[in-house]
Amino acid sequence: MKRAPLQGVTARMIAVALTALVIAQIVGYLSFRGAREDFVARIVTDYMAQSVAAVDRALALTDPARATAMADALSSTFVAFELADAAPDCDPTGDTAAALAAGFARRLDVAPARVSVCIGDGLAPPAGGQAHQGVALGYARAPGQWLIVHQRLPGSGDRWARHALRNTLITLAIMSVLVVLVSRRFTRPLRELAGAAERFGRGQAITPVAERGGTEIRQSIAAFNRMHERIDRFVAERSRIVAALAHDLRTPITALRLRLEFLGDDDNTRAMRATLDDLAEMSEATLTFLRAKTAAEDTRRIDLAALVDAVCEDYRAGERAVVFEPGARVIVTCRPSAIRRALRNVIDNALAYGQVADIGLTTQAGQAVIEIADRGPGIAVADREQVFDAFVRLEASRSRQTGGAGLGLAIARSVIRGHGGEITLAERDGGGLRVRMQLPLG
Repeated sequence: MKRAPLQGVTARMIAVALTALVIAQIVGYLSFRGAREDFVARIVTDYMAQSVAAVDRALALTDPARATAMADALSSTFVAFELADAAPDCDPTGDTAAALAAGFARRLDVAPARVSVCIGDGLAPPAGGQAHQGVALGYARAPGQWLIVHQRLPGSGDRWARHALRNTLITLAIMSVLVVLVSRRFTRPLRELAGAAERFGRGQAITPVAERGGTEIRQSIAAFNRMHERIDRFVAERSRIVAALAHDLRTPITALRLRLEFLGDDDNTRAMRATLDDLAEMSEATLTFLRAKTAAEDTRRIDLAALVDAVCEDYRAGERAVVFEPGARVIVTCRPSAIRRALRNVIDNALAYGQVADIGLTTQAGQAVIEIADRGPGIAVADREQVFDAFVRLEASRSRQTGGAGLGLAIARSVIRGHGGEITLAERDGGGLRVRMQLPLG
């Protein structure tokens, strides 16, 4: 059967891993942003403050005509110095820029009005032909003379996000492969347990499942094996008791029949003979029922359409009114003899009480559906569940004189349910009874 998305253990483990990775990346990104802001603040208030103080002292000792050349000489790839008549040509607004300017001013012990700070793209010295995010800091050395510092900052958050996404995808791919390989190994005992439970539910003989896997899995398998052993022992014991009882009834029934032979033929003896016949029939039917339930038959894949057609051919050979038009192949895994017995029981009922058996075979939602309809009096809705009980016969439509021991539908339900299917009764259009038998495909 197909699984819905994220219902398998492997898919769920991958989903959990992906969720954990995404959460870790989000936490990492938030931590990165907080740490980056602290790092930028330290650059401006500590490193740049020291650099500006050192350059300012160097410029104070330099010939004013050579001040610009000195500033250029002190510049590098990551930081550039220049002298200007005004503050940096950028927008110094914003809480972050104001906080950095105030911190810088405190560091140099100057008035905040002598400091201007801007943060943004294109403010750092270009490297490799590309503009980088940076800080442009202006320090008023004197009225109309500003020392401008362009400081390059670490990579931007966008680049970090691209790298994080790439690393996440690579990590997820590796984890997915590992999860698939490991989960298949871990869940193999569970699949074996599920298969054994399915076969046991269909009445197939199974061997104890090997106890392996994790502690919880081994405990589950051990519990299943114990349950399987107890159920088999209980069913076998009950079947032996009922079979012995039905077998032992033969002796007193035969003895009573012999005694009746010495009595005169009147209404009382005829009634007693009829009662003994009923007892004999019920005991024989019980033995047949139990033999059918305990019979060992291997399951195999068959064409259900061919099996139904073969059963119907036996009836048609006896000139019975059984109608079936075989169509496409319908493959099921079953015990053919048991399915054949269930079909015959239902068809016999249809012929006994409805004269005609119209049979159809279709497939619906992964199920093979056999419908057998007759043209008899039908069964009341309130009685449709009751007729599946053993030895139940409805006098109004299934009298003792026209039917058997009342085990036909009980055997049919036992067989169909033993294959993981279901059998139900419904009213036929135009009158009569429609029996619907469903079996799993495949």
